[in-house]
Amino acid sequence: MKSLFEQLGKSKDQIEEKLQFGFSKLFEGSKTEERVCFDFEDMAYIEDIGHTDIRSEGMSYGMTIAALLGKRELFDKLWKFSQKYLKNTEGAHAGYYAWQVSTKDFSKMDEGAAPDGEEYFAYALIAASKKFNEPKYLEDAIELLNQMAYKEENDDVEPMIDKNLKMVRFSPVKGNDFTDASYHLPAFYKLFSKAFKERGFTKESLLWNTVENQSLAYFQKAINKNTGLASDYSEFDGTPRETSWHPLSHCFSGDAWRVSLNLGLYSLAIDPNTKAYQWIQEIQQKRLEFFKKNKPYLSDYLVNGTPCSTTPRPSTIGLIAMNAAAALSLPQGSQLGLTFVNDLWDTNPPTSTWRYYDGMLYMLGLLAASNQFIL
Repeated sequence: MKSLFEQLGKSKDQIEEKLQFGFSKLFEGSKTEERVCFDFEDMAYIEDIGHTDIRSEGMSYGMTIAALLGKRELFDKLWKFSQKYLKNTEGAHAGYYAWQVSTKDFSKMDEGAAPDGEEYFAYALIAASKKFNEPKYLEDAIELLNQMAYKEENDDVEPMIDKNLKMVRFSPVKGNDFTDASYHLPAFYKLFSKAFKERGFTKESLLWNTVENQSLAYFQKAINKNTGLASDYSEFDGTPRETSWHPLSHCFSGDAWRVSLNLGLYSLAIDPNTKAYQWIQEIQQKRLEFFKKNKPYLSDYLVNGTPCSTTPRPSTIGLIAMNAAAALSLPQGSQLGLTFVNDLWDTNPPTSTWRYYDGMLYMLGLLAASNQFIL
């Protein structure tokens, strides 16, 4: 099947040039205006420029980008930094990676873990093991996945995969008994299950298969059937969740932009003759119809399509990239989908203060639209 960019009529050389241009700006460009990746000794880290911190999300995204683009030296530098400065080796969070680290001295600002970071670390390691033919990466991924699923409980922390519901939690900290739609990565779970099955670990393989199925069932409740939108945070039954620390947590906002990528990748990993595939195609179509109708669209909505803020943000580069990824689920040559793919093609990498998150989603969108993900 042709990649989305090929469906636009772009040549393989043009696509490679697009990928390398985005990478060069975000990973090698101006330190003050373009890049988010910085070297330290024999390591490297991804900085959230606007918040002046380092996050497991960004480190794992950086590793994924490095693996899929075949940049092994960068991959190793990012992974070494993550293991040295983000990984908790003692205490309640041992085995997990701190979601937030200081750029000043690389100390942990919060030892707690964000599951999307762990999930992308595991994915990046499996992708790198295949890309670079390196078994050690797969061993690291297996170790991390077992922590996510089976970590021994203590007074404060439990497994990231809810032991009863078999769904990813908002965090493994006890009391955070809800979820985040963008943390549900069924295509990755299918890959995790396969990795365990190939190593003869039947119980673990079946667990990740169950998590995959539970995530699909969750999406069918959490995503609005008319707009295709989900909220950033939600209850396990899909009901939007309001929180004191994130005013837009019950809205389609920065986290939830990523759901269309999650579903797009899953549609590439499953049989197109299944009901699951048909549902994904229909809901992604609804999402893009909503955004086409509302062009120039905003960045934040209630899941019913009402603007979520009295001071709404215009669309960002990250959301543009994620809308393009929704086209992965649409029929080849879909004019609706290719309209959004073309929007991404015509968009340059972000610059200035808030380039980190938009930049990471931009690169993931480019990789998805050029069929670079290993599934």
